[in-house]
Amino acid sequence: MKRWEDSITIAAPASKIFAFVSDFTKHGEWGGHSLQATKVGDEPVAVGTRYATTAKLLGTQREESTITDMSSPSTFAWDSVGALGKVHHWFALSEQGGSTTVKKGAEFVTPKFLAKMTMFKISKDIPAGLRSDLANIKSKMEA
Repeated sequence: MKRWEDSITIAAPASKIFAFVSDFTKHGEWGGHSLQATKVGDEPVAVGTRYATTAKLLGTQREESTITDMSSPSTFAWDSVGALGKVHHWFALSEQGGSTTVKKGAEFVTPKFLAKMTMFKISKDIPAGLRSDLANIKSKMEA
């Protein structure tokens, strides 16, 4: 349905950035939505690992997020399922000359009624959130 993506260049190696953004428990350190994540199960983190998450976006959102791609150091992706429906999220990293271009995106795969009714607001909030998240990641990685 709706898809958004933004990018930023960070003066840091892709491996360092990948390690930071692929750690779900650290998402609250850079995410503007106060994400809290708790791993479900005790298996090693890999594709298929699930997290129970709570975020602040249009109120409190409780979701389950599942890692769908973990290709170090280039791609990290996950699907979140909750009150708004199913949303696919991703990071794509490309290193060149000591800097890394980081793309962050989100796409509604299966929006629920609430998402459809609030899409006008969501369509403003998500792009601003992507920019803010990327700026926060840049700040942390270049500090």
